[in-house]
Amino acid sequence: MFLCICKSISDTQIREAVDQGARTIGDISARFGVGVECGKCLDDIRQLLDACAVAAPPPPPAASHCSTVPVEVTPPRATEPAPQRAAWFAVDL
Repeated sequence: MFLCICKSISDTQIREAVDQGARTIGDISARFGVGVECGKCLDDIRQLLDACAVAAPPPPPAASHCSTVPVEVTPPRATEPAPQRAAWFAVDL
């Protein structure tokens, strides 16, 4: 069923967006552009978001900050110098 006629957005698309992490009407509007034409769809989309929020698993916890361990990195030494090549192009500035 289409929830936004102006943008041709269906309830299936909204459900997929919720499965991908959309949680607010702003998330849905940013993704699909709903609510910027006539705005009649916003109430129906809000109701669907509320229904999906009850059924949706909670979002994963934010990543915790891990302390970094300083590591000394030294570039490998060149065994031979790089070969010198003549330029294959000419620059006339």
